[in-house]
Amino acid sequence: MAEERRRKKRNIPEIVRQLDKKERRKLGWLMLETGYLGKKPEKQAELLPKLVALVKNNSERRENEDRFAHNVKVTNKHERRRRFKVRWRLYTFIMVGAFVLLLAGYLLYAYVLVVDSIEVTGTGRYAAEDIIAVSGISPGDKLFSPSIDKDAAEAAIIDRFPYIKSVNVRRAIPDRIVLELEEEEPVFVSEMLGRFYLLSAGLRVLEISESAPEGDYIVLKLPSLRSAVGGKKLEFNGDMTGVAERAVEAVLSERLREGTTSLDLTDRFNISVSYGGRFRIVFGVVSDIEIKTDIAFHLMQDEVFAGGDRGIIDVSDVSKPRVSVNNAVELD
Repeated sequence: MAEERRRKKRNIPEIVRQLDKKERRKLGWLMLETGYLGKKPEKQAELLPKLVALVKNNSERRENEDRFAHNVKVTNKHERRRRFKVRWRLYTFIMVGAFVLLLAGYLLYAYVLVVDSIEVTGTGRYAAEDIIAVSGISPGDKLFSPSIDKDAAEAAIIDRFPYIKSVNVRRAIPDRIVLELEEEEPVFVSEMLGRFYLLSAGLRVLEISESAPEGDYIVLKLPSLRSAVGGKKLEFNGDMTGVAERAVEAVLSERLREGTTSLDLTDRFNISVSYGGRFRIVFGVVSDIEIKTDIAFHLMQDEVFAGGDRGIIDVSDVSKPRVSVNNAVELD
């Protein structure tokens, strides 16, 4: 048996002996597939080198593929490590940067952005110290602290000082607060119960006095009111508020503002205006008051008044406006 094996081993071609076990196994499968054993010796001698070459090529390709896969694996491993290091450095940089920014922000908030001065602009009627005291803002407050309530400061100032129309609280970096004020202008004067009320265009009570104020104000004749409190808007009974606002808007329009001397609202169905010391304009109700204003303005230019006569212009009915000359007409 041993002799038979040695004999067979001696008969193995040299090119086959150069193959390892795995390659010989593949060669055997190729011989079976190609019918090598059933061929003539000369054909076998011709085919064998081709089969061996094919096995070697396959083995080399497999080795190359394995080597390439190994190289890719190693490369990916190094790439993953490199990316991890890059991400770690980036995250570290971001965290350190965020910490530095937060620290700088806190230092700015706590020690730099602190109110050192408060400036008041837009008013010559009230003392700046009084405005600042009412605002609730003080030097030493943090500039962006929630304790600086802009809405509350504005409301407090407007409520305390009747002539202040609006307030804008502005932060001026790094250490200033600016209170920008807009003052009301008195437009109307109204006498009620022996006292004189100065009113703004929005019918806000600006001042109450015992004597008639000096100035070129429109006399406002009012119906009974619910309340008239300093610094607050007049409160009318019922739905008279809307009627009064529309009548005031018409009087303060470009057509009538300069010449109007009085506005009579005592009767909501017979609203009238004294204009230019010559005319009494009767609007009646406030419906279509804008159209009535335009009609009245053009009628005042009529030739019937060219001689400087006084008269009544009744535009209560826009379809039938009436004009009458009456030098005895009561204007105020």
